[in-house]
Amino acid sequence: MKLNLQEMPFSTRGSYMVVGYHEGIFNGQEIKKGIYLRTVHGMAQMPFIAQLIPVNGDEELSYTVEAQPHALEVKCGCGVITFSFADADTLVITGKGEMFGIRFEMLHQGSFEMIEPVMTGRGLSYLVNSFGTKTRYMLTCQGGKENLDQKWNVSGAMHAAFQVDAVDRTFTVVLEEIEDSWYQKNTDYDIDQVCEDAKKEFDMFYQSMPVVPERFEEARRKAAYVNWSSIVKKKGFLKRDTMFMSKNWMCNVWTWDHCFNAMALAYENPQEAWNQFMLPFDNQTETGRLPDSINDSLIIDNYCKPPIHGWTLRHLKRIMHLDKDQEYEAYQGLSKWTEWWLNYRDQDHDGLCEYTHGNDSGWDNSTVFHELPPVTSPDLATFLIIQMEELANLADAIGRTEEMEHWNHRAEKMKQQLFSQLFDGEKPIAIRTITREKIDSESLLVYMPILLGMELPEDKKQYMIRQLKSKRFCTEHGLATESPQSPLYESDGYWRGPIWAPSTMLLADGLWECGEKEFVKSLTEKFCEMVLKSGCAENFDALTGDGLRDRAYTWTASVMLVMAHEFLAEETEGTKLI
Repeated sequence: MKLNLQEMPFSTRGSYMVVGYHEGIFNGQEIKKGIYLRTVHGMAQMPFIAQLIPVNGDEELSYTVEAQPHALEVKCGCGVITFSFADADTLVITGKGEMFGIRFEMLHQGSFEMIEPVMTGRGLSYLVNSFGTKTRYMLTCQGGKENLDQKWNVSGAMHAAFQVDAVDRTFTVVLEEIEDSWYQKNTDYDIDQVCEDAKKEFDMFYQSMPVVPERFEEARRKAAYVNWSSIVKKKGFLKRDTMFMSKNWMCNVWTWDHCFNAMALAYENPQEAWNQFMLPFDNQTETGRLPDSINDSLIIDNYCKPPIHGWTLRHLKRIMHLDKDQEYEAYQGLSKWTEWWLNYRDQDHDGLCEYTHGNDSGWDNSTVFHELPPVTSPDLATFLIIQMEELANLADAIGRTEEMEHWNHRAEKMKQQLFSQLFDGEKPIAIRTITREKIDSESLLVYMPILLGMELPEDKKQYMIRQLKSKRFCTEHGLATESPQSPLYESDGYWRGPIWAPSTMLLADGLWECGEKEFVKSLTEKFCEMVLKSGCAENFDALTGDGLRDRAYTWTASVMLVMAHEFLAEETEGTKLI
């Protein structure tokens, strides 16, 4: 499988280092065309560390780039440079050919930026202090001729570059990230062996992914790479190895994205799945609140994310076995999370909780939030009902009968409030919490009560099914998050039109439970076709299927894997579990 480096960066499981190829724009910023080393650590003010330039002496060479999950090749007229990760902290770069080399040119300049020679038992290595990214690296020339070009000014370098040129048609330079103190490993790396080991590691992960119909195998492999390469090792606020949403620029975990990644891992990697699911609970506050997002060095609490964790746990239990410790751990975290919503997000005490911003819903700029929040929305009530039902199941499993009855009672009470307050007849609606005004919106968000399946009154269920299957929302490529008929629809409007993985999977699950299996299969086919065409994009144009925004997004990969495995199960060896 070849990687498009302008969409999917080259990295490896566990690493905070990324190699990418960029032509002019990265996350909306202009940048010189070329190959770059980036970091995905959260403390980096700007993620770019250095440009990696193939050279012949002082002359920059033209080149082409080809990448696979285990190796990146830069092909010049005079040779080939191969990049491969020996481990999460070690990138090996080997060149083979005549009269060429590679230059490591730092992008940050000024105070505290430098490349410092370091004496070792085997000659000199070179410490790269990238203060702008708050990272450090050691460069060691294992073969070839090295040269440090640096202009020093008081406390930092105004220009710093390290170059290695071929000797006897080859060079090798080893780049190691330093977390604490560097020690010399005295390892002589062979690039062929490094590539072979990396390939084996990826292939093992790939083979552990959910089985999909053969015609979507290429999409499965893409998805496996996106997920595997987006994992970073535990560090700082991340108490477990963590699958970021991307190693492009969405280098965080948002507290609902992780749920879909946990599900994709659950089939063959149950412990990893559990780690992804419980990750935000490691930083749960005393009141029960979960962070909005988290990375190794930053927690954001300005907002939160919707409580889909009960829904997720219900499905995890069908895929993997939970032991008593895990049931207890889940009960403790979910009960506090649910109580937080009930205690702190029902300001009018009407038995329904509200969002104080679109970001709380995960649908940041949905037209449900077109006017000043707070907003009482039916999706939130639906998620909390399911979560309380799951808490009742957990309480029963761990022998807390009274608490089981408590959660069942709370769930039933909120269900009645949902049906009486957040439906206008058979139509689901959101309301402005303070004024009680009905919100005029053509957003897909209000149709989340379909998740209640057979618990829904028949008229409400049938109305939502009709709307979801109609051209109001369903396009050639799937369910648009804002009706294309809406005056507020935007083709690249984030949650105002594009197709997203989580909305597709949540609604598909509800529709399946309502008996709409053929329609769900059709939605799954459409979603898989978009991934085949456009990769694991953050979201997709609802009318063209083109990928939008971050083009290597893990929840897109995970949703494709789970939906293809579950909803197209008759074409695989899998069993319908959702």
